[in-house]
Amino acid sequence: MTLIKWTNKRPVSIFDEFDNIFNNMHIGLPAIFNREHSWSPQFEVLNTDKAYIVRGDLPGVSKKDVSIEVDDNILKISGERKNNYSSENSEYNYTNLAYGKFLKSFDLPDDVKQDNIKANMKDGVLSLEIPRMEVVKNDVKKIVIK
Repeated sequence: MTLIKWTNKRPVSIFDEFDNIFNNMHIGLPAIFNREHSWSPQFEVLNTDKAYIVRGDLPGVSKKDVSIEVDDNILKISGERKNNYSSENSEYNYTNLAYGKFLKSFDLPDDVKQDNIKANMKDGVLSLEIPRMEVVKNDVKKIVIK
């Protein structure tokens, strides 16, 4: 049974050739460039009236492997996705997964309440609720020209 049909066709266009070159650049380079040793999870930031919501997809990462810090108005989320299946006696036939340490930083705006940040992690999704201070509305005073 053939799962994937292999063909020895040349790239259709010059753009396919560039894609092939850039996709294979990490081969033969030091481990710092190898996908196996670096990982960049995806994050999103939502802006609501009462809070900023930061969510990140961290599949396969446990709570104990995640660190969240606020330092000088910078939110830093770091951690590690470990490969529990890798050993010297095994090799991959195919993988598209990345493992390793990650660090993501966000500049916090001035209107956040840093002491009230709440973090939750469920089903591989990290969720942070960063409450905002209420905006003080100034009374508009109209000046009449005489």
